[in-house]
Amino acid sequence: MRKFSKKLVAVAVSASMIVGSAMSVSAAVKDGTDVVSTGKAWESFSIFTHEDHVNGESKAKDNICWYHSLLNTNKVTTDQHYVGDKVTDAQLKALNDAIKEENKNKAKDKQTPTVTKHADTWGVQDSHKCFGENAKITAKSATGFTMNVISTGWSASWTPTGEVGNSNPWGVTATKVINVDRGRTYNVSFKIKSTLKNELEKEEERSDKTYYNVGTGKFNYVKHIHFKLYDDTDKDGAALKLTGLKATQGGKSVNETNKELLKDYANFIKLDSKNTADDGWVTVSCSVKIPSSTATYQKKKKQATVGFKFAFGAFLKEFIDENNMSGTIEVKDMKFVAGTQGPVAPASLKASKVKKTSVKVSFKKGIAAKKYQVQYGTAYDKEKAKIKKAKVTKASGKKKVTLKKLKAGKKYYIRVRSVNGSKKSDWSKVIKVKTKK
Repeated sequence: MRKFSKKLVAVAVSASMIVGSAMSVSAAVKDGTDVVSTGKAWESFSIFTHEDHVNGESKAKDNICWYHSLLNTNKVTTDQHYVGDKVTDAQLKALNDAIKEENKNKAKDKQTPTVTKHADTWGVQDSHKCFGENAKITAKSATGFTMNVISTGWSASWTPTGEVGNSNPWGVTATKVINVDRGRTYNVSFKIKSTLKNELEKEEERSDKTYYNVGTGKFNYVKHIHFKLYDDTDKDGAALKLTGLKATQGGKSVNETNKELLKDYANFIKLDSKNTADDGWVTVSCSVKIPSSTATYQKKKKQATVGFKFAFGAFLKEFIDENNMSGTIEVKDMKFVAGTQGPVAPASLKASKVKKTSVKVSFKKGIAAKKYQVQYGTAYDKEKAKIKKAKVTKASGKKKVTLKKLKAGKKYYIRVRSVNGSKKSDWSKVIKVKTKK
């Protein structure tokens, strides 16, 4: 496996669900409305351009961008943004002190080795970080943008042996947030074009057994990119399912479908800057359905939104020769057209007239709802967001339902969903009520 002297470890943050009462939802738009111009404008991100910097050049942990946080990982201030041949004695000591501190809580067989000044340190897990992602949007409109890419970088999650564990293409991204309706399907389309290329390199070994890369005079013009539609309020950027995805150029599909490659990413679009068919433009289309309840999507927002994110960084695990590419990325003619509105979960679920064996449940009308079903039970699984051993009432048009034959002194979890023919919304948020003894 080829070694690269530029590496980055990505960190994931988990999100949790809160049980509570539902809120009202925004009014739906008409079928066929293109909502691409709503929400926020396109934004770019790359490590070098510091778009996520919060407070100037602050070194406070809660006010520091990814770029600067890497410079101080494990309290190690690096030279030229990496630890390697140019490491100073002070930096080397700080690095090994940090490794020793980390090893205190590790089993002996899992400990990270210390580093010597002239050693090949690139395989030492978490001993250094390096990056080359540098790109920025130079022109934009609601329906597209032009991004100047200095480098797509080398970011990845690396194993202690110096191999790529997982790709991290998020070092270069373009993002747009769009206003949407819960429970509605949207038809998405756009065109994308690349002029990216890079010189392929080979690895040379120094006399001290360290390595460096040199150019071969051969060039690569293919760059696989990934995009997702996701919950922009979720810390993990939870992706929504895309259906009917197509990407074509000159009448041929350029959508990567290799199952092994798609293990970690939902899709790849293959951009070839030497392909002149359709003037270099790849046409992409797909559909996405927005979850229909605040219980499952953006519980704190009245106006639902969806994020549209392109990942332009390197896929070192899947496509090792596509690192450190430069050129431009253009996106144009984007549309985000509202399809048929599906039923939306009712809002403002309330319980009243609580007795020993009965509870009255009321709620507000759900968008595009004809009837409603109420689900209730005595146990709730927060991890699976599921009421265990639940009973469901027969679908009815009434917005007030009395649950009968309940057990006295028991806590009940209750939620409701909208029904329109064969279509059903997601369940509403859960309320809990205890019957009288």
